[in-house]
Amino acid sequence: MDILELKTYEGKYLSSVGGKIINPVTAWLNPKLIFIDDNRMKCEFEVRPEMADPLGILHGSIRAAMLCDTLGILANHPGGEVSAIATGMNIDFIGKAFVGEKVMVVAEIINKGSSLVYMSGTILNEKKQIVAKGSTRLFILNRE
Repeated sequence: MDILELKTYEGKYLSSVGGKIINPVTAWLNPKLIFIDDNRMKCEFEVRPEMADPLGILHGSIRAAMLCDTLGILANHPGGEVSAIATGMNIDFIGKAFVGEKVMVVAEIINKGSSLVYMSGTILNEKKQIVAKGSTRLFILNRE
C-alpha cells in the first residue's frame, strides 16, 4: 500500500484496512490513523482494561507493541515491493496512561538508507506528557 492509499484512512481505525497491512496484533490494538506523510505518522489508541497492569496503568509490553506497530507501518508504507523488519528496539518507560485514556503515538523516520531505516517514536497521554519513547532500526528486505 502506498502513502496516497494509506492517507485515505486518516481519521479512521486501521482495523478497517483489513489484511492489506494490518496484522492481528495491530487489529487488536485498533489504532486510529490521525496523520501520515513520507516521514511521520500519528496514531491514537484507547487504553482498554486488557492493556493495563493491576494498577490500571498501560502495561509496558503494550506500549512496546504500540510503538513497534506504528513505526513498522510507517517504515513499510511504500507498498508491496519493499518490506522492513525490526532488528532492535530501545524503549524508555517514562510516564503513565490509565485505562479509559487515549494515547497518541508519534513515529518519525530519522534516516532511511538502502538497507536500514532508523526511526523514533513517542507515546503521549491526554495531558501531552511522555508515556514512553523508543527508537528502532529496521532492515529493508527486497521482495523478489
